[in-house]
Amino acid sequence: MKGLSRNKMRDIDADRVLAEDVLPDKRAADITALTAIDEGVYETLREVFEGTGLVQDQRKVKLLLKLRTDVAVAWGQTRDAFLEIGRALNDVDRELDPTERDKFKAGFRRLFPFSETVASQFRAIARAVDEGDLARELVPGSYGAAYQMALLTPAQREIAKSRGLLRPDISRDALLDFRKQIDAVQPRQSHGLDPARMRGELQRLERQRRNAISELLKLRRRIHEIRALLSLSEPPE
Repeated sequence: MKGLSRNKMRDIDADRVLAEDVLPDKRAADITALTAIDEGVYETLREVFEGTGLVQDQRKVKLLLKLRTDVAVAWGQTRDAFLEIGRALNDVDRELDPTERDKFKAGFRRLFPFSETVASQFRAIARAVDEGDLARELVPGSYGAAYQMALLTPAQREIAKSRGLLRPDISRDALLDFRKQIDAVQPRQSHGLDPARMRGELQRLERQRRNAISELLKLRRRIHEIRALLSLSEPPE
């Protein structure tokens, strides 16, 4: 490539030149630099794009590595966002009385751009982190995966850790499969308490009880009204 002017260099089709091995030394140097950055990722690219010439195209390899970095940054920001939302929701819940909490959850979708179901998952994740059950740096960027991780009991968490499943890039499906395997092998009683799940169940049961009491009071009032209109005496208790 010696002797080419700067203008001539701009006219060269870089992809064609690379494909024709006109610049083998530079391409080899670039690929070497990329593999030095993350040999594991480069090997994954080889496997994913096996049968193609992609890994021989340093421009495309760089593009994919940059994309992976950008996604990792955005993923981390997403994690920080739902953690902060979960903490804020937990803070508000502590300030509301039981009736107000029920009203808040019932009308949640009218106030926020996501459902109460998603909000409850944010709450559980934030509790797991703030109570020390789950290290913040291990929380996945997917709230679905993070929620499955937050549901793990201490015993399950130890097993998951030994299998390399407690990491920020783990998928929701992988954690779901793990929990199914554990449930199939071990009796539920041997898992110990699951605070996040039990708190959720307790909240549901208390809400159902309050609703049932409210409905019972309405029924009683209506029965009294009808009996009064019909001039019927109250039956003995």
